[in-house]
Amino acid sequence: MIVRCLFAMLNVLPMPSKHALGRTLRRMKNRLAQSYFGSCAEDSNLRPKLKLHHPHNIRIGKRSSIGDYSRVIAAAPVHIGNDVLIAPEVVILTETHCIQGKEKILDSGTARKSVYIGNDVWIGTRVTILAGAEIPDGCVVAAGAVVPAKKYPPYSVIGGVPAKVIKQER
Repeated sequence: MIVRCLFAMLNVLPMPSKHALGRTLRRMKNRLAQSYFGSCAEDSNLRPKLKLHHPHNIRIGKRSSIGDYSRVIAAAPVHIGNDVLIAPEVVILTETHCIQGKEKILDSGTARKSVYIGNDVWIGTRVTILAGAEIPDGCVVAAGAVVPAKKYPPYSVIGGVPAKVIKQER
């Protein structure tokens, strides 16, 4: 509980890396995240104003960054690989409503599906990643895309609503 409160306090502060104080605050925040998250590399960059639900299900690799005002709702596991750039205001969801024929959606329940983001991935601003999505190594996701529960080819550029392959082998 104390770790969560300290992380929340550090989460509202700007952390400019060109200043020694900003670098120190970022290191403190990352050390707290290591015990608060499922796993978090010490050299990851967790930008201010993150909204996190079920952080124990989040795993963040080396030199990966999650942008300002992003939201991760990790009811199921979320794997973020090494060298991943996640821009501001990205939303990652791991839970979705079930639709079963004509049964009321509210009464149909929910399903939890993990999200996998490989290594060397760039996710643009305001992307929404839905439960079950698999973004493999080397992909670029265009700003504003909605990534459904689907697997894409490695090293491709994807974008749109819903996201589709725009270019293969970037």
